Amino acid sequence: MKRSARASLVPCSVLAVFTRGCVAEAEAKAEADASGGLGHDTVNGAFIEKMHISAAASQTETESVEFSNLSAPRAPGRYTIQVSATGNAIRIPHCNGRGVVSVDGAVRDNGSKGPLIVPLGADKVHTVRFDVVVSPYEKRIACGERVRAGDVVHASEGISLLRFASTHKGPNAGEAVVFVPRGHDMSAPGPLLVGLHPWNGGPWTYAAYRELLEQAQARDVTLLMPSGLGNSLYTSEAEDEVLQAIDALGREMAVDRSRVSVWGASMGGQGATTVAFHQPDRFAFVASYFGDARFDRSTYVRALLPTDDAAHKINPIDVVDNARHLATWLIHGEADRTSPVVQSTMLFEALRARQFTVDFDRVPLMGHEGPLVVTFIRRVVDRAAEARAPSFPARVSFRSTRAGDTEAYGVAIQRASASDAFLDIELREDGVYVLQPTAAISRIVLRPGALGAREGCKVHIAKGVTATVEWRAK
Repeated sequence: MKRSARASLVPCSVLAVFTRGCVAEAEAKAEADASGGLGHDTVNGAFIEKMHISAAASQTETESVEFSNLSAPRAPGRYTIQVSATGNAIRIPHCNGRGVVSVDGAVRDNGSKGPLIVPLGADKVHTVRFDVVVSPYEKRIACGERVRAGDVVHASEGISLLRFASTHKGPNAGEAVVFVPRGHDMSAPGPLLVGLHPWNGGPWTYAAYRELLEQAQARDVTLLMPSGLGNSLYTSEAEDEVLQAIDALGREMAVDRSRVSVWGASMGGQGATTVAFHQPDRFAFVASYFGDARFDRSTYVRALLPTDDAAHKINPIDVVDNARHLATWLIHGEADRTSPVVQSTMLFEALRARQFTVDFDRVPLMGHEGPLVVTFIRRVVDRAAEARAPSFPARVSFRSTRAGDTEAYGVAIQRASASDAFLDIELREDGVYVLQPTAAISRIVLRPGALGAREGCKVHIAKGVTATVEWRAK
């Protein structure tokens, strides 16, 4: 797999407008890509707490709110947010559904994603307006951070867009949104929480979740929000895009590889379990909001999953054996009509039957919606802050449904056929026991440290097992 030598964390949207006046966005991004590094422009100054909101249907009626109450429940539709600001620049946060941004009546942006820095001029008080569309899914105005006015400064903390050399194509390939908590020591390995976006979402979707960013700041957890390459259902290329994004971030700052967790909602919830179960040794904890466990190919997914085998390769429940050492939390609304609660129920029962670590919150009266995500998201961050993955657990269960999935926790397999391969291997007091590999495995390779065993210790192979076992020095 090809990877770039270095990724770059670049300014968002039109953040370079101050270098030579209104520099074109493409030119600004090209300059940022060339510079590399973790730095980006932001605004240092006073937060603007007071906001005036009006609905599109009644522009003459305004509501005055504090930012902390901005995300109160609202009917779907378009709203206009107005603030008064003074200073050299204003930073407008990323909001899901953000549209036209104007300053003193002049349009300055028309629907870009990410935090937006707009020059003001400190000579007077300016009127800044921006539109936000509330979707039936969000049911609220979702803005990740406070509006801030002041001076433009360079920083390595906060929200930026990570660009890296992806080997894939698709929407936002090679892009991931990163949140680095203020005061975070980027040379010290710390926890990372990866957020996989839902259907019709993208890397910026969760950057609009204030509660997520606030709790990540409080717990000093770095956030990474990669692209799923569009509405992919996190099939193999999208899964690999997620792993490439994690590796790219690791080249820019220290990440504790034993403290990487993943979460998502809807398609992202299914993606979180799919990716984590396929790569169990890369994650410590996984949280899935109302994600599918087994796809029904009679629905809209048929175009993406043309055969039962294609669905089998990404169904989380079909690789549930791999979650032996992966703490899992399932959250699902009982009123969900998009992805019925039975999807999480099936996965919960399969995990519990194997006595794996799993929690399941069934939420009455809530459906397939953003407010359910908000209800639990601070606790998801808390669990990610504490979770740790074992390096070499004494027992490894690993099911491979794809030719490329051949190793977990230092135990590698050589596949003998295209059918599913399953391995269950354990270190006991008197040696290593190969319990029940399938005929699809011809060889098992134990890398240094695997199972916590010393190299060359006795191997006991169950009756009927034809696979050979070998120790590898490197």
